[in-house]
Amino acid sequence: ALLAGNTTEDKIDAISPYLDATNNYNHVIVTFDFAIAPSLEKMRSGERQTSISLPNFADLKKDLEEARANPKTAGVFQDIDAEADAVLAILKDLAPLAEKMESYYSSKGYLTDDYAAAAQMTAQFLPLYDKFEPAYDKFDAVVTQRFKEVRLAQLEDMRKEGRTNAANYLELSIKTRDLADMLDSENIDKSAAETKIAEINELAAKLPDVPALGSYKSNLNRFIGTFRSYVAGTEDANEVVEDFNDLVRSSQNLDLGELDKKK
Repeated sequence: ALLAGNTTEDKIDAISPYLDATNNYNHVIVTFDFAIAPSLEKMRSGERQTSISLPNFADLKKDLEEARANPKTAGVFQDIDAEADAVLAILKDLAPLAEKMESYYSSKGYLTDDYAAAAQMTAQFLPLYDKFEPAYDKFDAVVTQRFKEVRLAQLEDMRKEGRTNAANYLELSIKTRDLADMLDSENIDKSAAETKIAEINELAAKLPDVPALGSYKSNLNRFIGTFRSYVAGTEDANEVVEDFNDLVRSSQNLDLGELDKKK
């Protein structure tokens, strides 16, 4: 339930800390999947490790605690708040445990106790992690859904106000996210993807040249190229997600107000 009288801008301010928290966490998970996934597999199989890589639980915990304490955020999206609380309830045990495990392995504690503490910590870690994953996925999905709704409302506001460039940029960012979301389906519909890419290119061509979007277009082309390679079976899904994240980050310094300023 949204608070009455909330403007679209208020809603964007409210959801931003949650969006940052999920973007940061997801970025680390995708970037370091090559190290994190084998660590988790070895924990499950009971194989001894000389070093481990875990997701960044401590940062996520800090980001979520800050979001929950943020007066602009608390209470605006009650469904997100509730899912964030569910994740935090698990993180309060999981984050310190993960830090303890990381320091145990980096200081090679296993050389002093023949992995006794490792076995004990792993036995605590796995059930917590198995509770964390579905709770986080649920939280992430609600944030994504609400953000889409807010973005569409913002787009409508801008079209009404005649802010054409800002509206085109917003529509472009919605469509690039739609394209990235196609990765979730088992078989990507190639013609639907190419239709979406054509719409994206058409909007990108209309963007004004502003310094804040300096690297945006080249990042956009790279993302589209990697996406096409993935559809063709020659690229890994994680690469597509990484290029999408780079694209999102390349426009972080953009002030939408600049796009329709009269020269």
